[in-house]
Amino acid sequence: MAAKEVGIVGLGKMGKNIALNMLKHGYRVVAHNRSRAPLDEVIKAGAEEAVSFSDFKAKLGKKRIVWVMLPAGTVTDNAFSDLSNVLEKDDIVIDGSNSMYKDSARRTEQMKGKGITVLDAGCSGGPSGALNGMSIMVGGDKAAFSECEQLFKDLSVANGLLYTGPSGSGHFVKMVHNAIEYGMMESIAEGFELMKSGPYKELQLADIAKLWNNGSVIRGYLIDLTEKGLRGDGELAGFNPQVEDKGEGRYAVAAAVEYGVSFNAITEALYVRFSSRNGYMFGNRLLSAMRHGFGGHEAAKK
Repeated sequence: MAAKEVGIVGLGKMGKNIALNMLKHGYRVVAHNRSRAPLDEVIKAGAEEAVSFSDFKAKLGKKRIVWVMLPAGTVTDNAFSDLSNVLEKDDIVIDGSNSMYKDSARRTEQMKGKGITVLDAGCSGGPSGALNGMSIMVGGDKAAFSECEQLFKDLSVANGLLYTGPSGSGHFVKMVHNAIEYGMMESIAEGFELMKSGPYKELQLADIAKLWNNGSVIRGYLIDLTEKGLRGDGELAGFNPQVEDKGEGRYAVAAAVEYGVSFNAITEALYVRFSSRNGYMFGNRLLSAMRHGFGGHEAAKK
């Protein structure tokens, strides 16, 4: 990239920390957000405010790079529409949201008419990763990726960056990643539900999670989050058993149907989330605890 400067739209849990990570790596960051509190926080850390999308054009040099980190769907569509009216030929827009991959391909074609390039960047790692280093999968124009490659490297962990191919492929890979996450989380929750409901009432579930995270074949981040959740409250009474979904699982199940792929475990995991909204099972509270642990998702008891 010609200059270490980036505009960012959207300072939610992920966007704010991405902006702070950029600043930590010496980027000049111009930020736009509707609510003041996160905007004030990144300004205090060294960012500049863009009061409107037009302000990006004035404050960023030629060949602008604007990172959009907004909720997938209509909100992101509206941002792209507004940006298309102010950005110029050779500018690059990075969509870091969990957009449906077909939406990414559509937006790429819409912006192409004005000479604006779109990269779809699937970002995994939650707010902690956004601040300290994510896993990033990027689809879109290869030359534009090369232009932004150092930015992506600075925001990712070692070996945590992959160019996946054509437009939409980054968000397609991230969609599958999140679908696998659904299935893994459901398996953990069901296993701990069985241990809690089984004949050995003296089992220390947090200790079992710790054990399994040391040398067992299922060790990993989700087991670590399971232990942390159980250490705080063995009954997980403070966690909401009504497990939400943000759309990626639905997109993946629809894609599996479209391409004739058997998707049994992941489809069932999605359906369990639907059914959880009518019950209060321990396993569902554990799912909420894990989601809260890796993504900061709302998990308070309702």
